[in-house]
This record gives sequence, structure tokens and C-alpha cells, in this order.
Amino acid sequence: MKQVVNPSLKELKQALGDQYQICYIDMEKCLYRDFGNGFNVEVSGVSRANKNGPATLYLWFGTKVNDCFMVKSKSNVGRSAKEIGEAAEELFSFSEELLRRGYNNRNSLMKLKYGS
Repeated sequence: MKQVVNPSLKELKQALGDQYQICYIDMEKCLYRDFGNGFNVEVSGVSRANKNGPATLYLWFGTKVNDCFMVKSKSNVGRSAKEIGEAAEELFSFSEELLRRGYNNRNSLMKLKYGS
């Protein structure tokens, strides 16, 4: 990955590759990646004017607004494509582990996160 100091949203998407999209989530321009296993990641905080601020990554289950569920977040991630890419891969691995353990639907994930 080519490293750019204080990259723009477009530069981050280019550096991270075609698996990422730029889209609006909660009225903010974000990076988005569908993991293809029912989970996806939102990269927030990378389009704002303060390009020195950290990114926050959110791991979601589901894609429909009323059915999606935020499973985990990772805050204070550096703004480089390398740091964002590594954090996204950690969340992807976490999602794969959840699936291996049988957490493959919204209800089971809610029970895991909040208890029975």
C-alpha cells in the first residue's frame, strides 16, 4: 500500500482497494466494506476537515437499516491506509470467529453482547 500523509477519503479508498466503497452512513461520508459473510465494516471519521483525527471502525451484522446490529467498534485508529486496513482485517477475523462459534444471526449476537 502506498502511504500518503493525511490522505483524503478518495486516496484512502484507492490505497485500500476495490473491496472498499465510499458511501453515506448516518449523514457522513464513510468507507464501507462488505465482508461477504453477513458482516460489514464502516470506517468513520476519515472525511472530516480535520485530517489529523483518528478513524473509528464499526463492525456491523446485516445490511438493512432496521435489521443491522453494531457488534463491535475499534476507535482511535490511525488514518493511514495501513492502519485502517489492519484494523479492518482484525474485525474480519473477529467476524469469522463469531460465525465459527455459531453467532450467525442478530438475536444470538445481541445475547452475546448484552447477555440473555
